[in-house]
Order: sequence, then C-alpha cells, then structure tokens
Amino acid sequence: MEKKNNFSKTIATIVLGIVIIIIAIASCHQSKSIEGGDDKDTVAAKEFMPHVENGKLNIDLHSITSIQFPKYKTAKAIPFIPDSVSIAADEESVASGNYSATLILDTIPSKEFYQHIDLAAQHDTCWDINKFEYTYERKDKQGGIYKIAFSKGGQQVFVTHLNKDMIKANH
Repeated sequence: MEKKNNFSKTIATIVLGIVIIIIAIASCHQSKSIEGGDDKDTVAAKEFMPHVENGKLNIDLHSITSIQFPKYKTAKAIPFIPDSVSIAADEESVASGNYSATLILDTIPSKEFYQHIDLAAQHDTCWDINKFEYTYERKDKQGGIYKIAFSKGGQQVFVTHLNKDMIKANH
C-alpha cells in the first residue's frame, strides 16, 4: 500500500513538474523582442495598463471556482500570447484578459479545504482531481477559458486565462 502511495506521489510530482515547465516555457517565450521599428500604426503600451490593485493583477479564485481559497497574493502575472497569434508584445498586457499568473497562498490549505473541493467535484465537472493534483477548467461568461492548477499540500496556484478570440486563433 505504501509503495502505491509513493508511486502516486511520484506521478503527481512529475505531472506538476510538467505543468511548471510549460508555464516557464510560455513565460520565457513572452520575453522575446519583436523586431521592426515601425510603430506608427500601433497603440502605445500605456493605453493597455492592466487593472491592478496595489501593483498586482486581481484574480478572484472564489468567483471563478466557487471555492473559498486561503488568502493569497499574485507572485507573477504575464500576458499570454499563443504562437499562432500575431500581435506586438507591447500591445498585449494582462489587462487584455490573456494571461498566465502564479499565485502564492499565505498558508498550506487545510484538509477541510481539499474536502470542499472533493465535494464540489462531485457536482462540478470543471474539477479534475488526480490524487495530489487539482485542475479546474471552465469557460467564462464571454466564452474565454480559465485554467487553474495546484498540488495538494503546495502553496502555488497557477492560473491561465484566454479570451474567446484567442481560443479560436489558437486552434
């Protein structure tokens, strides 16, 4: 029984590692500069200032998942631009709604927190629980998609949001 438990932990760790690597690759990809100096017909980046609170993107996990998460703060938020979309990097910001963010929970969630999620998952098909890995994926009212991923016992929550137009462009 203990071997199965260790094997499950190993698999969950590997899957989480893959998720982190994908997010890291996506964030590294965003730092590439776009060559070409003609920006006469583009809108200045300052016009796309993100809606932030105290310098951080405001992501409300409760309004997305209907689960009350422990207190958290946004550690990192970057605009997310799929490879298939041609857009100037300075024209895209997290305020546009296409972003990838890392949230840090103030505390490690309690057993009750995970029990609430397990109970919600019985009725809400957006939840996918694989032993120690929790993912939540759903469309918002405008047709965009939220993806939330975290591991049991961890303090990092990864959130990605794509608007409806980016979903179509990405497929």
